[in-house]
Amino acid sequence: MYYTEEYGLIAFRSRQHAIHFTDVLKMAGCPVQIVSTPRGISQGCGLSVKFSLHLTAKVMAIYDRYRYPITGFYQIEHRGTQTIIKRIPYPK
Repeated sequence: MYYTEEYGLIAFRSRQHAIHFTDVLKMAGCPVQIVSTPRGISQGCGLSVKFSLHLTAKVMAIYDRYRYPITGFYQIEHRGTQTIIKRIPYPK
């Protein structure tokens, strides 16, 4: 059996925005953390906000209020040594 993990990610263009939005989400009761942006997402500042996929709608609704510059919302899946990155559609 191999290691599997799946989560949502917001990749930011600015480190300051990533840090501030993490604080906003935590104040809203969302368990999130700042992580390094995966290599497969080449744009951005190098910091992303990681969240549970079941919180995607809530995180997007909160993001709607702030609209910081991001490279996108992503679904990340780790299967053993393989990482699968899928963009989550976000209505602009």
